[in-house]
Amino acid sequence: MIPYGRQDINQADIDAVVEVLQSDFLTQGPKVPLFEELVAKKVGAKYSYAVNSATSALHVACLALDLGECDYLWTSPITFVASANCGLYCGADIDFVDIDAKTHNICTAALEAKLLQAQIDNKLPKVLVVVHMSGQSADMPAIKSLSERFG
Repeated sequence: MIPYGRQDINQADIDAVVEVLQSDFLTQGPKVPLFEELVAKKVGAKYSYAVNSATSALHVACLALDLGECDYLWTSPITFVASANCGLYCGADIDFVDIDAKTHNICTAALEAKLLQAQIDNKLPKVLVVVHMSGQSADMPAIKSLSERFG
């Protein structure tokens, strides 16, 4: 069997989890704000908020972007359902951008063509959820260039 992913969990990670499990706090304990502070510092952000899953994180991101009815969210058709559901939770319309057959990430040529048509139809997406398939990064420089071009 070919593994989808491998974890890198060391004894310090295990000890940290056991410490929390043996404490009086499984949720909302003192480790949560510490974790949020460390994440914010690591990425150079003013704030950081811990959530229970990537699904919740995508949903919160859509809420922060004020995604709602009459808005469009695009994503990859090869992903976990959360990449689309986060937009549905906010009332947005969902559509998919074709993938590159080699990388299985969003095809930037297909994205550009879809953006051109959406511009004509006045239906540009408010949010693009970019999926990095199997740990392989999507072509973010090209996607950034398209986002700057189309707003």
